[in-house]
Amino acid sequence: MNHKYLKQIFWILTIFLSSCNYQELIENLPEMPEIENPKQTSISRLSVTVSPDINQLEKSVFTQINQYRKSKNLPPLKWHNSIAQQAALHAQKMANGKATFSHDGFKERVEVISQEIQLKSAAENIANNLGYSNPGEKAVEGWINSPGHQKNMVGDYNLTGIGIAQNSEGMYYFNQIFIKTRDSIINN
Repeated sequence: MNHKYLKQIFWILTIFLSSCNYQELIENLPEMPEIENPKQTSISRLSVTVSPDINQLEKSVFTQINQYRKSKNLPPLKWHNSIAQQAALHAQKMANGKATFSHDGFKERVEVISQEIQLKSAAENIANNLGYSNPGEKAVEGWINSPGHQKNMVGDYNLTGIGIAQNSEGMYYFNQIFIKTRDSIINN
C-alpha cells in the first residue's frame, strides 16, 4: 500500500474520532471534557491556502447537511455568519498548525457566539481529508457514518456555520458549529 493511501485512511479514521456535543445549558458552561483521541498530535506549521472555492465548498457542505436533515424529516438549519466566522477561524488555525486537530477552544468559540446569540446548546463537528475530488462530500459522508457526528447533524439545533481551510499540502480542515437558540429571534 503506498503512503498516499495510508495517509487517506489515517485521516478517514480521524474523522470518526472528532465529534463534540455540548448539550449543557450555556450559562453553566462546564469545562470541556478531554477528548480521548490518540491522533491528536501537534500539526506541523504549514501555510494556509485560501482558495476562491472555499466559500462554495462551505455552502455545498451546508446544503448537504440540510439535505440529510430533510431525509430524516427534520427542519433545515439556518446559516449564521457569526457562527461561520468562529468555525472558519478554528479551521484556519488547524490548517496552519496553530491548533491541533481537536475541539480545543470550543468553549471559547461558544462564548464568543453567545455574545450575539442567546443560546441553549451547542455542538461541533470537525473533519479533515486529503486527495478527494469532492472533499466536502467525503467529510459529510464521514460524519453521517460516525454516530457522534451524525447525532450532532440531526440534533435539536436551528443555526449553523461552517468553516473550511486548506493547508499548503492540500489537506482540508472542516469545522461545523451547531447552535440551538433560546428564542426564535435571530440576528444574522
